[in-house]
Amino acid sequence: MDNDANPYPQGVGYIDGEYCAKQDMRLPVADLGFLLSDMTYDAVHVRNGRFFRLDLHLDRWERSISIRRFTTLPLDCDGVQQVLMECVRRSQLRDAMVYLVATRGAAADGLKDLRSCDNKFMAWAVPYYGVIAPDRMESGVDIIVSSVQRTPPEAIDPTVKNFARIDFADALLEAYDRGCEHAVLLDRDGHVTEGRGWNIFALSGGKLVSPDRGVLEGITRRTVVELCRHTNIKAEYSALSADDLRAADEVFMTSTAGGIMPVRKIDDQVIGGGVRGPVTKRLTDLYWALHDDPAHSTAVDY
Repeated sequence: MDNDANPYPQGVGYIDGEYCAKQDMRLPVADLGFLLSDMTYDAVHVRNGRFFRLDLHLDRWERSISIRRFTTLPLDCDGVQQVLMECVRRSQLRDAMVYLVATRGAAADGLKDLRSCDNKFMAWAVPYYGVIAPDRMESGVDIIVSSVQRTPPEAIDPTVKNFARIDFADALLEAYDRGCEHAVLLDRDGHVTEGRGWNIFALSGGKLVSPDRGVLEGITRRTVVELCRHTNIKAEYSALSADDLRAADEVFMTSTAGGIMPVRKIDDQVIGGGVRGPVTKRLTDLYWALHDDPAHSTAVDY
């Protein structure tokens, strides 16, 4: 939609029970979601006017708020879905990234007793974007294997989406110093985990592997494995070393923000022929084709 005709060119938000321009949203500094990163969120996308796998995102959302014990949120799951739909409808975006966030809320006093907080819900829809630049979707991106260790799952559960990402921030600073814009982190045993906002896959000997531990259980990651089951591609969740990653025939990242994104080089090692490989391309085509399938998508009533 033309920005001149769209009253919300930067997107639509919902906070404190009201809809507003996304840039007008405000979070109180006393909210423990800000002070303690005591929050959870999810992100879903809209393509061609249809939410993709909204049911799976909402299932993960329900699990996350249960684990975080956010028991005073103002909306149930049906109410959340209605808000997401309305944010997209008001924005008139046909392709959007849509966020839903729950925070602990502000404490009653300086003791910061978590039990005294009224949990807070907010959501917003903005124009769609990916974690890599559009002009790198064909050629692929260069990443590093960071020396920064991923926060162990025993400390922070990575299957609950959160903004506690200092480990990723430090890894990205290292990547910038080395001339890259993306980094994948290892766990304390030297196994590959994930990057900021994305999972990773490596293809070797005709088999795709994505790390099985210490990662977000991404919806795009899951979709890739499901697609493989309907083709002749073997895929599994398993341990993956940095050397395995560098020696792979093809490597790609997966995220709601961008879909399936090829990796051209890891550290100083060029992957395959240095271009998007045939398996990556095939899965990318199959992935985007699913978006118009009513079994995998939900139409927005504009």
